[in-house]
Amino acid sequence: MDLIIFIVALSILVLVHEFGHFFAARRTGVKVEEFGLGLPPRIMGKKIGDTIYSINWLPIGGFCKLYGEDGDGKGGEAFNHKKPWQKLIIVLGGVLMNLVLAIVIFSVVYTILGIPEQTDKVTIIGISKDSPAEKAGLKEDDVIFKVADKEIKNPNELTTEVAKYKGKDVQLIINNKEIVVNVRENPPEGEGAIGIAISNTEMIKVPWYRIDKEIIAGFKEAYYWGKIIAGGVFKMISGLFMGQVPKDVSGPIGMYEATSSINKNQGFLAVVHFFGIVSVNLAIVNILPFPALDGGRIIFVLYEMITKRKANQKLEMVVNNIGMILLLGLILLITVGDISRVLQK
Repeated sequence: MDLIIFIVALSILVLVHEFGHFFAARRTGVKVEEFGLGLPPRIMGKKIGDTIYSINWLPIGGFCKLYGEDGDGKGGEAFNHKKPWQKLIIVLGGVLMNLVLAIVIFSVVYTILGIPEQTDKVTIIGISKDSPAEKAGLKEDDVIFKVADKEIKNPNELTTEVAKYKGKDVQLIINNKEIVVNVRENPPEGEGAIGIAISNTEMIKVPWYRIDKEIIAGFKEAYYWGKIIAGGVFKMISGLFMGQVPKDVSGPIGMYEATSSINKNQGFLAVVHFFGIVSVNLAIVNILPFPALDGGRIIFVLYEMITKRKANQKLEMVVNNIGMILLLGLILLITVGDISRVLQK
């Protein structure tokens, strides 16, 4: 079941991205020769109008083949005969659709679960096994009001105050009850001093007719993840130039593992939210100025806009083909790394 969810979700992301190119091409008068899910060889296809709609054997992407994108098109329906601003709209169509999809996903999740809002209550959302918190009888959803005599209104205050009692016992006011907890000096990696996960965020339900609030929250969520992903990509690329091998980079197998784990531990809505993040990631990666990606094609379009001359079509094809080979090689290396990691578990 997890595999089906993963394949369907990934296929939707790819279809939406390619539909962005498809829609922009149609709106600017460019003929779409083929709109395909997956990469060739083709399993089946049906021609409707001027376009072949196909399903292909390799489920690792999709494509939207435009007439004239290889430079050989003739007439007003050819991509290579369109104005630079029209080409730019077509190339950016996929990225924009992935961002729109992410906003829609986040908005739908918030409509169902509520909008996250910060409060002045610090709530326990997780307790580590065999931790001081568990031994003291703390439970999820308990609210921590005080550490000793210090009133607590946010997670940072709690962490700071608890740290003052390392190696000692401290009194917590939990739901108007006094509970004594031991504060560890050297807690296990990934656990806090008393072994709890905390938050001051609550999911606030809003009336169905205030959909504007969910949409605004969706925009904010997409922007939040966009900043994090862009920062991570920049750090990874900077590391490559410094000779550092990127870590914690996953391919399709790693994404499937994450999907399975999230579905098992957090539920289907968390999986939906995860693929909203993946959609933002797809948009950020595709806008990178690397050959074969949308960002690489944008470089050639900008060259045409600035110089008022078309780029050398053969050179562009060679550069994009080399870029595609490098990308497929990178995907292969990441996949091998994913497989090695799985086998070592």
